[in-house]
Amino acid sequence: NKQIMSRFGRKGRPPSGFEYIEPTLDALDQEMRERVNESHEGKRKVESQQPIMQINWQRSRYVYDMYWKYGKISREVYDYCIRNKLVDGALMAKWRKPGYERLCSTYVINPRNYNFGTVSICRVPKHALGENQIIECPITGCRGCASGTGLKNLFGNKYGQYLAGIQIRRERRAAIAAAEQEAELMATSAKRKQDDIIGLSSKEAIWAAPDEKDAEDDDDDIGGGSTHLSADHLRTTGNIQSSPNKKSRQDELSK
Repeated sequence: NKQIMSRFGRKGRPPSGFEYIEPTLDALDQEMRERVNESHEGKRKVESQQPIMQINWQRSRYVYDMYWKYGKISREVYDYCIRNKLVDGALMAKWRKPGYERLCSTYVINPRNYNFGTVSICRVPKHALGENQIIECPITGCRGCASGTGLKNLFGNKYGQYLAGIQIRRERRAAIAAAEQEAELMATSAKRKQDDIIGLSSKEAIWAAPDEKDAEDDDDDIGGGSTHLSADHLRTTGNIQSSPNKKSRQDELSK
């Protein structure tokens, strides 16, 4: 059978630990191909480019957060992704610098891309904007990536979600659920063992079970033999004799 290999495998053998992030990168790569190949009829050029820019940000942020924020991947895996251009290394390097922690793209800070040597409007701090003013970069679709308070989701869609955080929270919930299930199974197992020792449930333990043979006479058999023999039986076997005092009194009366 022909083995299907991920495209990442063709870029040299991935380091250990890459398999942790590979499913998400595969999904984003597939999403990127679909956005590139979809029909752009009726759309402006910048509108067709926005999903590409946004997916580039999302997969780069995913790997960045997995290393710098959550420590889930090694530096070797991090560098492998940058070296093989699986992520935007230039953008990730900017995130390490003050003032650029939320940058949506290196395109928006290049003065050569804008008239009068300025930058994109999405780089304008919120306090410098008008009250309730809504902005959006026409190239990236970013709604504000300046440092400080701002919208958590830069693009207002699924591509602005922080996938590393989503994955970590899901793993934590799964771990908690698994621990609770294991604790429940252990408690159930312990209860069964206790019931096996008792033989019955606690509510029935003081009564004999229907299938217990001669349950009512069990106490008479303790010690290996009967200890409650009848007086008639003892007289018959000669084990009881008349009291001497009682016999003398009978003789006196007969006289």
